Amino acid sequence: MRERSGRYAMAAVLAAVCATTGCAPLVDVERTAAELRTSVQAPTVRGGEAVIALDQEPDRLDPTLATTLAGRQVFAGLCEKLYDVDQAGRIVPQLATELPRASADGRELTIPLRPGVRFNDGTPFDAAAVKRSLDRHRELDGSSRRVELSAVASVEVADPATVRLRLTTPSAPLPSVLADRAGMVMSPAQLDRLGENFSDHPVCVGPFEFVERVAQDRIVLRRSDFYYGRDHVMLDRLVYRAVPDDNIRLANLRSGEFDVVWEAGPPEVPILARDSDVVLLNTPSVQYMGITVNIANVGGSTGPVPGPLAADPRVREALSLSIDRATLNKISFNGLYRPACGPIPPTSEFATPRTQACPPHDVGRARRLLAEAGVRTPLRVELMLANDSAQNRTGQVIQAMAARAGFDVVLRPTESTSAIAAAKKGRFETFLIGWSGRPDPDGNIAVMHTEGSPQNYSGHSTPETDALIARAAAEQNPDRRRGLYELVVEDLHERNNVIYLYRQQYYTAHSADLAGVAVYPDGIMRMAGAGYRAHEG
Repeated sequence: MRERSGRYAMAAVLAAVCATTGCAPLVDVERTAAELRTSVQAPTVRGGEAVIALDQEPDRLDPTLATTLAGRQVFAGLCEKLYDVDQAGRIVPQLATELPRASADGRELTIPLRPGVRFNDGTPFDAAAVKRSLDRHRELDGSSRRVELSAVASVEVADPATVRLRLTTPSAPLPSVLADRAGMVMSPAQLDRLGENFSDHPVCVGPFEFVERVAQDRIVLRRSDFYYGRDHVMLDRLVYRAVPDDNIRLANLRSGEFDVVWEAGPPEVPILARDSDVVLLNTPSVQYMGITVNIANVGGSTGPVPGPLAADPRVREALSLSIDRATLNKISFNGLYRPACGPIPPTSEFATPRTQACPPHDVGRARRLLAEAGVRTPLRVELMLANDSAQNRTGQVIQAMAARAGFDVVLRPTESTSAIAAAKKGRFETFLIGWSGRPDPDGNIAVMHTEGSPQNYSGHSTPETDALIARAAAEQNPDRRRGLYELVVEDLHERNNVIYLYRQQYYTAHSADLAGVAVYPDGIMRMAGAGYRAHEG
């Protein structure tokens, strides 16, 4: 009888959440999720400007230092990489001409480069330029790429069109790493001019070149005259604007002020799906969202964080058990996302039933764990989250669910870039934050859970877990890697320094006047092939 009353109480609380946060009616989840569309192709004409609305302000436009998904959206048109991700999530050559050639022991990779390429300042792209950028990623103080490239012992110029990487250990994830910012190559001439201020005017190889950035207003790119594929780039200019509010992005798209919206929130998806003036793209993601718990991040350094949540894994397990992930998805996202229970997406070749299994929703066990830990309830927990409608709605649902187990969750809405800065310095107790995801599992694990990683905001790591993660990354046999990742995920569930919650589908909307905008499973908009439709007559 008490359990039935608890369910009724939960229903009432969640109804109140919807009333205050504007939850839209549920849609046909299966049908909506199944209507996958990464791009719409049609004949296009040269010229025009596309205004693109992002959900947050990008951080520094420096591939070595950048950390945000919003920044990756801008980099997609500005800075190409040695490798890229295709529509199916596979790694494919971009500035390289083929996948790396590995030596017999896996400790040497040879990468042939695309010939005849120039940076957007007109200077030549070659192996020396690749070495310069990779060494900067590996060695610059504060580099966010250092851990990603930790397997690289040295970078050598074999000849002007060939780079050789010598590794400390075999690294199966490395091609995937080089398909993101660690594989971006910067103009040596511009690095000589600007050094650590490269983000003031970034120059790379790309379909568009940097024009200007006005803080909190716009980032402007224009079509590059030096790009090797310039004849296939239709748009003259891209203008990126940061608009955190989902409703404002949607209204401005429908009014014609914005041409592309990254990303449409679940409440807006049913509206956009019925609008003939809008194209809705729907792409599965390798992304996840979760609650990061500050366990040992004090001022950006490792140390003891006070409080039972940081000190006792039973308390973190109780918080995880208190959250009904399926209901969270239905209430917060109209059922348009998917529950996530670990860092490996179900589309990965390394996904197994064990890595996809969710912790149960068990309020009774959560209460018992808090009692065993000697915690006096309600236990106050502060949750930092981005100050937007979607995260506020999610936070309120978490707040209601956790209350049943004995947690008093206090929401701390924070501007997104300020939240990241606070996370780096350890100025939070818990943080609702996600990861845009990588095709290889190591890109979703090592960066969050190993010692010294720039995204390990919890500050928690152990030598045993670090060794297991490294062993999985070095394993070349796919079957053995799957088994190792089962052990890794089991370990992460025991630690609960990240409590995994849900995995988005990417819903990107653009004007029906445009064609060729593409979004792949890495969540990045490709604008190089976009243009305004050619109209008959």
